[in-house]
Amino acid sequence: MRLKFVFLFLIMTTFLYPKLLHGQPPVCEHIANYKMDVELFPEKKTVEGSEMLTWLNDSYYYVDELYFHLYMNAFKNNKSSMMRERGRPLKKDIKPIELGYCDIISMKVLESDYMEEADITATIEFVQPDDDNKDDQTVIRVKLPRVVPPNGEIQLVIDFVTKLPRTIRRSGYYQDYFFMAQWFPKIGVFWDGRWNCHQYHARSEFFADYGIYDVNITVPSDYIVGATGEKRTAIENPNGTITYNFFQESVHDFAWTACEDYIEVFDECPLPSGGVDITLLIMPEHEKQSERYLTATKHAIKYYSEWYGEYPYSTVTVIDPAYRSEADGMEYPTIFTGRTNWIESPKGVLRPESVTVHEFGHGYWYGLIGNNEFEDAWLDEGFTSFSESEVLETAYGPNLFSLRYFGFPVAFPDVKYEQRFTGLNGYRRIAKQDIMQRNAWEYMTSSSYDVNAYDKPELMLRTLKNYLGKEVFDNIMKTYSLRWWYKHPKPQDFFEVVGEVSGQDMNWFFDQFVYGSDVLDYSIDRISSRLEPDSIGILTKWGRDFVEEETAQEEEEAKIEPDTTLKTEEVEEKEEKEKIYTSEVLVRRLGEVKMPVEIQVNFDNGETINESWDGQYKWKKFIYKKPAKIKSAVVDPEHKYVLDINYTNNSKIVKEDNKAPLKWTSKWMFWLQNFLELFAFFS
Repeated sequence: MRLKFVFLFLIMTTFLYPKLLHGQPPVCEHIANYKMDVELFPEKKTVEGSEMLTWLNDSYYYVDELYFHLYMNAFKNNKSSMMRERGRPLKKDIKPIELGYCDIISMKVLESDYMEEADITATIEFVQPDDDNKDDQTVIRVKLPRVVPPNGEIQLVIDFVTKLPRTIRRSGYYQDYFFMAQWFPKIGVFWDGRWNCHQYHARSEFFADYGIYDVNITVPSDYIVGATGEKRTAIENPNGTITYNFFQESVHDFAWTACEDYIEVFDECPLPSGGVDITLLIMPEHEKQSERYLTATKHAIKYYSEWYGEYPYSTVTVIDPAYRSEADGMEYPTIFTGRTNWIESPKGVLRPESVTVHEFGHGYWYGLIGNNEFEDAWLDEGFTSFSESEVLETAYGPNLFSLRYFGFPVAFPDVKYEQRFTGLNGYRRIAKQDIMQRNAWEYMTSSSYDVNAYDKPELMLRTLKNYLGKEVFDNIMKTYSLRWWYKHPKPQDFFEVVGEVSGQDMNWFFDQFVYGSDVLDYSIDRISSRLEPDSIGILTKWGRDFVEEETAQEEEEAKIEPDTTLKTEEVEEKEEKEKIYTSEVLVRRLGEVKMPVEIQVNFDNGETINESWDGQYKWKKFIYKKPAKIKSAVVDPEHKYVLDINYTNNSKIVKEDNKAPLKWTSKWMFWLQNFLELFAFFS
């Protein structure tokens, strides 16, 4: 009996195990699955077709309505919220062909165990959950004939037409170049018991659930296509078109591009579990920069995989957009657009490298982690900016400063800037304008959005790294990344990982930088050294001090044996007292942010003293008595706190006495002023 069981087990293992393995649950729960069949019509600038959406209610609530994004309606007219917020009005002579929209032709619910088949097109209504702008049509609500219970699943078939705009906000067409982003009816996220489905704003990006995308794309046969996921088939049709199938699991969006001019370049990046296929679609005028694009992409895959978890997808597609298409520098799952110039940047000037690394990085903080970019933009942009700097510093080192003159790049090899200070200048200018944690469209200005989504969080993360130490911080970032893949984390989730891994309560840190707009600024206010004067007057010693001093003096005198050979002047020299200086260092906290700081004090005899201060009160004075004068003092000598808004006051040195030349300079200026006044009078 036992032998029969073993024999059956071996048969099942040999023949059925591959099927069982193939049938394992996906790497994440698939909430919104799309099967699409669409066609690009270049002359009309439209994409037409249908999608079958399978949506899972993974909540504990009964759902009787659905919300969808129709992002393309932001380009319908000048009344949409995005256009009103954009600050650049549409041209008065704009042609209808240059506008964009997404029209739903029909929407049907398919029959299921608890849902009858029904056409629900008539129940569609536009809603404005963010700003009550009745002219905005980027969000719709649709009523269902019955409720979807917890863990229930429904299917809808949606026929639609998307008219592509002349490229605005990275999506649309320019001549024969097409980039389709946020182009289809896309269901919102049912989150915390309600629909999270924001309008399209000028200063916000996106939020969606993970799912499977199985998309057939038909284009004219001379067009080259790149898209999210793996290209599985390419079928030529009798009418001169070709249909591509792209497939990808565990992503929350799908973007694609088509153009006649692309040059295809292929490469591979090896990883421990297998290689990642890289496809570069590059414009002919930039073909010589292919290697720079590919090398930067491989650096990004390598270091992100080491630091934040191995890249889980099999493909990366890099798009070099058409000149003047406004489609550059944007991320989508497994596909992103780069940015470069017609005239190649000199070696050491990291363009296209910086944008390439940045946009790939979004594949982690936006793609794999999937935070809500509408509400927590800094969790994506700030983390991506920080990681970009880390990769560039590791792979390339400091960036060369460069300028362009009439389009020609000129690099200054002696002027380099470290990646760790990226964003500091922008932050300094408007540090107090907003707090970091705000809805993306609610910052005061676009500059404030840039600072609080990109610059300040990058600087904050680097400051946190310097405070906690590299090893602890690296562990924090990897733990946060892997723990929250596909799970839509919020800021508090990151804070909890920081506390857990570091073993410290860091709420005081995040309260100041995430939920406050106060600034960090510590300074060396003044340093001084003065010679201790000789004793004058009556100095009474009492008690233990007197006894200890008398005893020490007697012991010292007992050690000295008379030496009659010593000359008188030598005895006087030995008895001459050593000069003692009283030195002071005054450190001040000029900003409102309170951090523990380090102070380095250097003396003219080569001695260095390192101090620490909790930084809580407004100032701290350090006093020393020693036979040396202070030469210089520095607060935060290692520049750990890159959020410090003023490095110029972080140190002081003792300057030479220049009173005499200053006196003569001031007199000369006085005489010159009088002479000019006299000359002006007679003239």
